[in-house]
Amino acid sequence: MSSNVSRRAFLKLSAGSAAAAAVACQGVPSGGSKPGNGRLRHGAVGIGGMGASDLGQISDHEQVDIVCLCDVDAGRLKAAGEKHPGARLYADWREMLDKEGDNLDSLCVTTPDHMHAPITMAALALGKHVYCQKPLTHTLVEARAVREAAEAVGVVTQMGIQNKSNVHYRTAKALFDTGVTGALSSMHVWTDRPSGWWPQGVEREEGSDAIPSELSWNLWLGVAPARPYKKGAYHAFVWRGRKDFGTGAQGDMACHLMDPALWFTGLSDPLTVRSDGPKPNGESFPTWSRVNYTFAPNAKTSKKGVELTWYDGARKPDELLKRLGIEDAFANACLFVGDKAALLVSPYSPCRLFPLGGPESKLEIEQVPAVNHWHQWVDACLGSGTTTAGFDYAGRLSEVALLGNVALEFPGKELAWDAQGLRFPSHPEADLLLHKTYRRGWDS
Repeated sequence: MSSNVSRRAFLKLSAGSAAAAAVACQGVPSGGSKPGNGRLRHGAVGIGGMGASDLGQISDHEQVDIVCLCDVDAGRLKAAGEKHPGARLYADWREMLDKEGDNLDSLCVTTPDHMHAPITMAALALGKHVYCQKPLTHTLVEARAVREAAEAVGVVTQMGIQNKSNVHYRTAKALFDTGVTGALSSMHVWTDRPSGWWPQGVEREEGSDAIPSELSWNLWLGVAPARPYKKGAYHAFVWRGRKDFGTGAQGDMACHLMDPALWFTGLSDPLTVRSDGPKPNGESFPTWSRVNYTFAPNAKTSKKGVELTWYDGARKPDELLKRLGIEDAFANACLFVGDKAALLVSPYSPCRLFPLGGPESKLEIEQVPAVNHWHQWVDACLGSGTTTAGFDYAGRLSEVALLGNVALEFPGKELAWDAQGLRFPSHPEADLLLHKTYRRGWDS
């Protein structure tokens, strides 16, 4: 890996399977597995929920063969096996990669956030192309290590931010590129999550329930600390607000909604990050948050640089929206504010333009057609074209989102960020939240 700092941090703090995989990546031939006969031999880890969607999209490509499937839920695994009768089935991804490594060209990772890095790093160590759901990893140090390992191996990667490839984002990008907003002074990103989607601001439930016969609870926990099973508290979707497993509203949605802010502008690492919302409890993320980032100037921003503010829990920059004359703002959006106009972008609706000092423009712009985000990755694995959310970009985007979760633990404090050094120079206590310790038994 190119960064000795991130490599040392990953080896020290993980001291385990993902770290070993990172080292192993150094011996994999550049380019990884080479699909033969014009077909991609594919496996998937996590095939319920979004995993079912990812598997369905990838398997729909006419040049893909589904070789093996893995899930800790036997019921979901059986259902997926019936749709793909030729696939071999596994409960443990480690066993699957051990037995199927020579039979695979690529892997999709669609699990709870805390397992993204261990599985992805193991796949990279075998030279496999990887499609991984967002956020790329559970911790910032993992994101850096995964990005650099993927670059070292030279495989084709893609993060599951499929909105990046849809008509609304692609059209908004084309409009932004005309310079319609002028120099940017601020950007604002908001989501309705977690309100009504999954619980946050909750403490850990006491006691335990019987583990369902179809669920392998130890495998579901993976690298996370052991805890009793509680019905309806974790598996299969509501883990997102739990700090041991998920990354909260920002981890879930920022990789979708902050994407235009970094993609359109070419911005990368922030200079500072500050949380103005409540502090999380020991178990889960808060019910709402507001996080402010500052970035150095570039050709798209004002000479002073640009601020980016994140809002979740159905909060928005209400005063700003009122001042700009924006009514019926989307529930999930990214707002660019420049010296000429404000551009409101959502992955779910056409963009809207608000010239400063005037009414909303009635846009009549040529739409940029969508592309299939999953097939784009498959095609690139087969040697045709490139991906738009490869880990080189997705890792940086995930780092920005995960920085916000670190800032939540220090309300009201502006944390200067040294991206190259992977540290907070003035707040070493925050460095401790850049990674985690893997559970014993999963650390080797």
